[in-house]
Amino acid sequence: MSEESTKSPHRSKTLAVSTRTFSVYIKPFLGLILLGILANLIIAAASGALPWFIQQAVDSVFVDGDRTMLVMIPLGVMIMSIVRGGATYISNVILNYVGQKITARLQLQIYENIIRADLETLGDSHTGNYIAIFLNDAKLMANTLNQTLINLFRHFFTLIVLTGMMFTLNWKLASIYVVIVMPAGILSMRRLGKVTRKASHQGLTETGLLSRLISETIKGIRVVKAYAGEKLEAKNADRVINRVLEFTMRSVRAKSASSPIVESLAGVAIAGIIFWGGRQSFEGNLTAGEFMGFISALLLAYQPLRSVANLPVVLQEGVAAGLRVFEIIDKPIEIKNKPDAGELKISKGGIEFKNVSFAYGNRDISALDDISIDINPGETVALVGPSGAGKSTLLNLVLRFYDPVSGSIEIDGQDIQTVTIESLRASTALVTQEPFLFDDTIAANIAYGQDNASQKAIEKAAKSAAAHDFISVLPEGYETRCGEGGMQLSGGQRQRIAIARAMLKDTPILLLDEATSALDNKAEQEVQKALTYLMQDRTSLVVAHRLSTIINADKIYVIDQGKVVQSGSHEELSKAKGLYAELYKAQFEDQ
Repeated sequence: MSEESTKSPHRSKTLAVSTRTFSVYIKPFLGLILLGILANLIIAAASGALPWFIQQAVDSVFVDGDRTMLVMIPLGVMIMSIVRGGATYISNVILNYVGQKITARLQLQIYENIIRADLETLGDSHTGNYIAIFLNDAKLMANTLNQTLINLFRHFFTLIVLTGMMFTLNWKLASIYVVIVMPAGILSMRRLGKVTRKASHQGLTETGLLSRLISETIKGIRVVKAYAGEKLEAKNADRVINRVLEFTMRSVRAKSASSPIVESLAGVAIAGIIFWGGRQSFEGNLTAGEFMGFISALLLAYQPLRSVANLPVVLQEGVAAGLRVFEIIDKPIEIKNKPDAGELKISKGGIEFKNVSFAYGNRDISALDDISIDINPGETVALVGPSGAGKSTLLNLVLRFYDPVSGSIEIDGQDIQTVTIESLRASTALVTQEPFLFDDTIAANIAYGQDNASQKAIEKAAKSAAAHDFISVLPEGYETRCGEGGMQLSGGQRQRIAIARAMLKDTPILLLDEATSALDNKAEQEVQKALTYLMQDRTSLVVAHRLSTIINADKIYVIDQGKVVQSGSHEELSKAKGLYAELYKAQFEDQ
């Protein structure tokens, strides 16, 4: 592969990220940015005036003894410094504000894309990677924008003004600077920029792996401790951290090399200027003031030149971050409303699965195979079967967490793929086997999604879920925080709060995925009574492991390997030979 062919993808990516960043994120703040650019132009002009003041001070004050200039020059320097300081303040505030706003917008877009993505898409990447991109990459991208604007419009224009001043003072000496220092510095920085881009991309990827490791370790800390995995996890962390360090140092070395390169080139230029300036002075073609002004302009140009030359390095860091950010933002949302989707209108609440088949991802084995289930309005229908048979998958399809590969699901004759997701999920309440609670108060967790719920309604739902008694004895009652994932509460307590959340939602369709599995016998009996009351006149689809909880179901479907193998009432199925009778007998013998 030729060198040119390897360059073009990098250039196209840089151009694509830069163009998109300007049109989408910079353009809305163009007015403010132009004000910041104006401030930077003032900074450049003020910086370029200083060598002229020095030249005038040496020639007019120290050589000619002009007393008027002795007053005017210091006054001019003071005014120039005040103007430059004010412009610097305005520029920094404006550009940092724009950078922070862009960071916030990027983070919001990443967050919205994550929460709207379907579960299968989210499963393609680890949680830690999303966190790293959200926190690190978005900020790095905005910081790059900030530095790029400052480098382009402050340092670049300052460099132009100072270079112009050098040519004004002595074009021969200025030619040494332009011919030797500037081209060599820019070419060196281009090379360093390539190294930085690759190192930055690899470093950001490894940072995502580190975030994943930390996330998994904290979530699985009980397993880590129970199996004495501390040394193993520490070894894994050491490996990943050292990889992050390795790529970070590659980027640091590339960026750090910019200063010595520019300094070396500046040293060569200063040496040449002193030599040629001295010769011109001997010939009477250069005054002491002109030489001091020129040297001042040269020294002042050092920082702008280094910043401008370092621009490719900075830009490539932002491009590496931008590629990862846009990869998240651009992920297509597979489960979404159709353009002509209408509101789900529930008159009775009947649910019908019509020849539904489904497979997760690229798996060859189907999770569901041509399933047809008819649930009449107001019925309680139970799904039973071995673990992994596809019972919970059916519930996920009702909520459109996934869409079937073939077949359809209808509610009151309406295909759920033709109605809005919002109206579909507003009509259903879900309680899962592993309840999730937010790190918020118990009251907030029960009222989640119900912004206008009163305290009275929250307590009523808690009482119905057999949760009020244990909540009342907590030090802060309903204002007690649940902790991360509800870790401050027991499994049974978390489950009852989740059930209270579903009760408060009070929807016409209930989806219960082993909702009482984490409860003890007494609590289960209390909650089961509440659920029985709640399911009256509502369509309920219940996944059950404990068959004792669904004896009174109107109909039971037995699922095995993604297929319906039996259906009927408890009495019918328990008397007939088959999987249900085997499962019931096994549980009865255990009890």
